[in-house]
Amino acid sequence: MDKMKKKRLYTSLIKYLIPCFIVCMAGGFVIMWLSEYFQRWYLNRAGNIVIATYIYTDDLEISGKVPEWLWKYKVIRYSKAMLIPLWSVVCLWFTFRLFYRRELEEPVDVLSKASERILGDDLDFTVESRSDNELGALCYSFETMRKNLYDSNYQLWKSLEERKRLNSAFSHDLRTPITVLKGYTELAEQFDGQLSPEKQQAMLRKMTGQIERLERYTEKMSGIHKLEDIIPEESCFTFGQLCKEVYETGSLVCAVKSYFQNNDGDKSKELFTDRELVMQVCENLVANASRYADSRVNCRIYTDSGKLYITFSDDGEGFSEEALRKAWQPFYRGGDENEKEHFGLGLYICRLLCRKCGGDIALANNEKGGGAVTASFDIKKSESR
Repeated sequence: MDKMKKKRLYTSLIKYLIPCFIVCMAGGFVIMWLSEYFQRWYLNRAGNIVIATYIYTDDLEISGKVPEWLWKYKVIRYSKAMLIPLWSVVCLWFTFRLFYRRELEEPVDVLSKASERILGDDLDFTVESRSDNELGALCYSFETMRKNLYDSNYQLWKSLEERKRLNSAFSHDLRTPITVLKGYTELAEQFDGQLSPEKQQAMLRKMTGQIERLERYTEKMSGIHKLEDIIPEESCFTFGQLCKEVYETGSLVCAVKSYFQNNDGDKSKELFTDRELVMQVCENLVANASRYADSRVNCRIYTDSGKLYITFSDDGEGFSEEALRKAWQPFYRGGDENEKEHFGLGLYICRLLCRKCGGDIALANNEKGGGAVTASFDIKKSESR
């Protein structure tokens, strides 16, 4: 508030005291007039005109000539000395009471309740006051402080939630690479001593590649504070290399179900995008497809107009109408609310990573049943990425 408004409380008090002074003076004059009136009335009633003539000189009182039965007259005469101060006190009491109720009570009550709620860590309210004096300004300052505290707490809560979501996404995305490594390990144990040195070396190279991917992904995730901070690192690789890597991952993830892949494109075609993020999306999508498929998972990979498209479909029940609208929301699990191992983050992460790479994901249901998810990526060489 400006300087003029800061003096409002003091000015208001003056405005209340001026009428109080006028009322006090008027009441004092009325009391004095009534006192004189009742003095004369009492003397006239007593029929003592002589005393009434000399009484104001106080000579009769000094000489003791005033009759004793006129003591009531003395009470009436000197009562004004008590009534006028009493009247002034009453006027001041009513004035300050009215001043408090109109100028102080409401903002003081607002500030008191606001302090209690802030002490109780409750910031979901507003501090409002109709007063335009210093206490109104104090209420405004309280509201500003409350907003700042609320924003600070909200940012802290948001940061904690983002960290929680990032940790959940991190643990979620580690599942599929670990599953792939377990598949290679089980395969090696199953053919223990029967694999040729060439196949063993090939399997070790694949496992080493998965471990290196895990290391790069871990390093990338540990360096960010939230999922939105991920920055794609563009690299060049061929369409054939990607198809081979996707097939190997899909075959291992869908070990107990049939996995079919259709590669529609030139194997030597060069792609420019973040290979790690593309594989991360593929691992999430094939894991989801395998989870909901009855017996078969299909994958189609193709390019068109500078975009890479990867579609995973299954022969399960497909998406519900609600899932088609909300499946990419974080922690959405649809009918799997009791499935503790499913966080409901897969499609949310995939959509975010696809958009980071200039693409998106689309959900649909197959004509013969089952769900289909298509991920797209921008594969044109760009200096901005």
